Amino acid sequence: MEGDKYEMNKIMKHLRDNYELPYHGSNGNKCQMLVAPELVPVVETMAKIGKVSTKVVIEDYSEIIKMEKANPLRIKSFSWNAYYDIDDIYGYLQNMSQLYPETAQVVVGGRSYEGRDILGLRIKSPTRNVKPTMFIESGIHAREWITPAATTYFINELLTSKDPKIQRLRNEFDWHIFPSVNPDGYHYSYTKDRMWRKTRSKSSARCYGADPNRNWDYNWQNYGTSKNPCDYQTYGGSKPFSEIETRSLSEYISKLDNLKGYVAFHSDAQMLLLPYSDSTEHDQYYDSLKIIGQTSLDYGFQVNKAKYMGPGTAAELLYQASGGSMDWVHQTVGIPLAFTYELRGLYFYWPPKRISEQGNEVTQMMLGLITEAANLGFY
Repeated sequence: MEGDKYEMNKIMKHLRDNYELPYHGSNGNKCQMLVAPELVPVVETMAKIGKVSTKVVIEDYSEIIKMEKANPLRIKSFSWNAYYDIDDIYGYLQNMSQLYPETAQVVVGGRSYEGRDILGLRIKSPTRNVKPTMFIESGIHAREWITPAATTYFINELLTSKDPKIQRLRNEFDWHIFPSVNPDGYHYSYTKDRMWRKTRSKSSARCYGADPNRNWDYNWQNYGTSKNPCDYQTYGGSKPFSEIETRSLSEYISKLDNLKGYVAFHSDAQMLLLPYSDSTEHDQYYDSLKIIGQTSLDYGFQVNKAKYMGPGTAAELLYQASGGSMDWVHQTVGIPLAFTYELRGLYFYWPPKRISEQGNEVTQMMLGLITEAANLGFY
């Protein structure tokens, strides 16, 4: 839709309150949404009344879903030309810990509502020196499949790369990397509902899940979140840390020794976001984070010439949203270096055969981040 912002907001509110919208997003006087075929006449009628123009961009999203699953290049061994279910991803972590037992160790970052462990990989070269700790979180929103895929690619690079610069990343830091911190939601998205975003807890008598990136105990429920348990996207939970995933993961993060940096991967706004998500305030670290972030994006740009927006606060570049993990880590835990990367894609789709493109970008962006942070004295 494109037109008067006030009219579009009215239409969107009516649709959110009365129908299930798997996806919707707005930017200025433009708005995009994913709707069921039977809702198209409703949207077009309301748009006509509000003098808002409409255009169909994708006729049948189910065809995209079929392409994700029917990749002819998929082979039995784990690779980066296919998307995998959660057990396969966790199996990959186990396999890497067995192949590199002196460097890689499977760690449990928490638990899920359905009883799954939240598994990650700790990568640390065997020395007695105390190293700065880096934490990476991916897949907090279940439908953002490219984020676990790109994260496992980065894990593979850390453990196998012959590039001396990447080897230094492995040898000089204590990495705690979690490809999917919402395993129940990811499995449900993979097997049942491709656009599922939330956890899978029982949020009401007839509805499931909360948005785990609106559930952290920092300015909870202030902006960009819903109090409706049946909201398909942004229900913030019944209270801060109501979700076992966020609660247990926050406990894991709080106990990390010498934590120096935090990175979250999302998709697909193609941006680098800085604290804060719920405020346009620029705190004492903002200028340094801008410099570090720009270097990170410059490194990533050299891979595929893909230009990201930012760096800038999430509230300024994207939208205001409270209860996110980045703000909680930055403000409550007190970690200056906190970043959220919105990877590339369209409506949460990225071609399986091109996963390695973004994996390479992520690897170089991490190299740029670490390099510039060291230059500025954060390590």
